[in-house]
Amino acid sequence: MSTQIILSLDYELFFGRQVGTVENCLIRPVDALLEATRHKNIKLVLFVDAGYLVRLKQEASKHPVLLADYQRVHDHLKQLHALGHDIQLHIHPHWEDSYFSDAGWVVDTSRYKLHDFSAQEISNIVAKYKRALTDIVGDNVFAFRAGGWCIQPFEKISEALHYHGIWLDSTVYYQGLSKDAQRWFDFTQAPNKSRWFFEDNPSTEAFDGNFLEIPISSCRISPLFYWKMAVLKKLGGDGHKSFGDGAPMSYGGGYYLERLTQYTSSVASIDGAKAGFLLKAYQQNQAVGGTIFNVIGHPKALSAYSIAQFCKFLNTVPDVESVTFQNFKHLGKANI
Repeated sequence: MSTQIILSLDYELFFGRQVGTVENCLIRPVDALLEATRHKNIKLVLFVDAGYLVRLKQEASKHPVLLADYQRVHDHLKQLHALGHDIQLHIHPHWEDSYFSDAGWVVDTSRYKLHDFSAQEISNIVAKYKRALTDIVGDNVFAFRAGGWCIQPFEKISEALHYHGIWLDSTVYYQGLSKDAQRWFDFTQAPNKSRWFFEDNPSTEAFDGNFLEIPISSCRISPLFYWKMAVLKKLGGDGHKSFGDGAPMSYGGGYYLERLTQYTSSVASIDGAKAGFLLKAYQQNQAVGGTIFNVIGHPKALSAYSIAQFCKFLNTVPDVESVTFQNFKHLGKANI
């Protein structure tokens, strides 16, 4: 039996002082990736930052220039859906507090996590963000990825997700841990498996749980990699230059110090230099009997190098089968 590969991309802008453009953070990198992998018939899962779509429409009444951005994203997603790619829900709720001015987007990340909102606000956010996607692709949205991996404590958001028909999650990755105060998560107790059901905690398997976890695959990374990555960002040339033209949020200093001084667990990713360890991540996945290799990416962070590395990986492991979350729809408890 061949391994199933899921390429799940967080379709979003930047959240720092400069969000970047729709063309360079979303459209161009996705289209470049699809063109490079056309011969492999790779299907994408796009976790769309739906809050951005909602805010675009709201702000366009005051700033008509935003209508063009909304229409560009709308048409892109509709086209991708028609080609068999999977559109699912990604939530960065800071868009509730962000707004557009004549100088551009003013991003307020003081309420970065869904958990920073009340129970009623969470339910309203899930409802309107999901509707922003179903208005484009129809009733095919049932999977979720938490912004910044911030899904815990899950019980605070589970009722809203369940009520609005979200039953599949793909946020967890094996041994994942962030001690950053604003973006905390702890997946160190999660099983090293390709999928499992859960109820109150996505890191704890519960056979009768209402939610299915299909975790992002992971890889153990040495500090040397991060030193090399820092050098490549400075001296790597155009091949290592990201498509995206915005600026990221920064983590606390401890985040970077930890990765530069000790082994850490990272997601299997096609972003930038991380695409260079896809084969290593795949081999680690195979060593524990993995049947699904779930690779994450962010269009804004793709580069010519990372796309080439992904193509090289596909040529190295030709027996993988490209799937989306639609292939797991039969596992939803409502369908059993």
